[in-house]
Amino acid sequence: MAKKTLVQLVDDFSGESIADGEGRTIRFAFDGAEYEIDLTNEHVEEFSDVLERFVRASRRVSGRRKTGGTTTGRTSGGNSETAAIREWAESQGMKVATRGRIPADIVEQYKNR
Repeated sequence: MAKKTLVQLVDDFSGESIADGEGRTIRFAFDGAEYEIDLTNEHVEEFSDVLERFVRASRRVSGRRKTGGTTTGRTSGGNSETAAIREWAESQGMKVATRGRIPADIVEQYKNR
């Protein structure tokens, strides 16, 4: 006896069935928890539009990179903007470590100078 199981995606937002190629499952994380939501293409676009400005203002901390190529490890030394921020902060009398992450409030002040 053969058994066939069919899976039908249903838009978690609207409750409507999603035809093949007309939607997908979106994975995302917020506040340390990971989520999945099934959405029609229309709702995927709406979801993306809402999050876009927040994503542009955020830092990627894990996950896949969009660019091709591979890296074999971390690079050291940072970039020239990091060096400029440290130099500026010191000239303003702020204490900044010579290595490691620069506090976000200092980066913000540098960008808004």
